[in-house]
Amino acid sequence: MQPKLTLALAAMTAILSTPLVASAQSYWGQQNGGYQPAERYGAPSRGDWYRNDRPRFTGFPEFRQIEAHIGHEIHEGLERDQLDPEDARDLFAQLREIRMGEFQEFRTHGWDLPNDDRERFRDALDRLDHLVDSTRQED
Repeated sequence: MQPKLTLALAAMTAILSTPLVASAQSYWGQQNGGYQPAERYGAPSRGDWYRNDRPRFTGFPEFRQIEAHIGHEIHEGLERDQLDPEDARDLFAQLREIRMGEFQEFRTHGWDLPNDDRERFRDALDRLDHLVDSTRQED
């Protein structure tokens, strides 16, 4: 593998250092991804914890599979020389921006993501997924 490609892959992995866990559900799963607001039960669910037993936000479960899929498609595009490192950096930056938006909404609403925000994230992820696919086909 070329040194630039290896470096680009390492950088892309660092960008997405937060876990991207694929759920067993379809991309959009149930309406709320099967999640109940953590505040009702006193703790986050599904094992989203730091080592010191503090809760952490790893993304809304209903978006994890599509986010992992997009990240995989970008990595695969780099490995197969279907994406140049600059395009991959831009695509990863867009994915990171969507995830940061999710984090901001989580800070505001907790696990009770409003439907309009949920639709906004779904649309943004769908658009990014199509952009990754079309960029890979062009190159």
